[in-house]
Amino acid sequence: MTDIISSNLDKDKKNSWSTDPRIFDALDQEFNFGLDAAASNENHKCDTYMTKDHDSLIMDWSFNSASVWINPPYGRGMISAFMQKAIEQKYKGVTSVFLVPATMEAGWLPIDKVSEIRIITGGRLSFYHPITNKPVAGNTKGSMIVIFRPSNMPCCLRMVDRDELLGVKS
Repeated sequence: MTDIISSNLDKDKKNSWSTDPRIFDALDQEFNFGLDAAASNENHKCDTYMTKDHDSLIMDWSFNSASVWINPPYGRGMISAFMQKAIEQKYKGVTSVFLVPATMEAGWLPIDKVSEIRIITGGRLSFYHPITNKPVAGNTKGSMIVIFRPSNMPCCLRMVDRDELLGVKS
């Protein structure tokens, strides 16, 4: 099945969908992000950010004492590469927070190294189109927040309601 929404986008744009600012803001209040490690000049969420040109997979994230935000490109092997980088960085004292597809069985999810997983319930998230910067509904998968902390505590799993995260009052 062809992805109609992104089928006409070039490869860089297909990997540049942006997080709803309300989701980022809610998590930023908790984690105080100082670096967006998977950004573009158009969609970065922090003042300090790394684009494809910076190659955050080879850069050190620990230069910043704040937590790191990552909405990684979902292209082949990219989530796994960013997860492996987060494992490396957690041993340098870095807390990393990911927004990824809710795919618990995925080979890219290093469950034995993750500190916490928050499954987003109550509906799917919309992401912002890389050209129009407008929210697009119709996400084909649920989402989860994966957190790497410097500690070696076992993984904690919890549910978080989408509307609560978005700040929507019922």
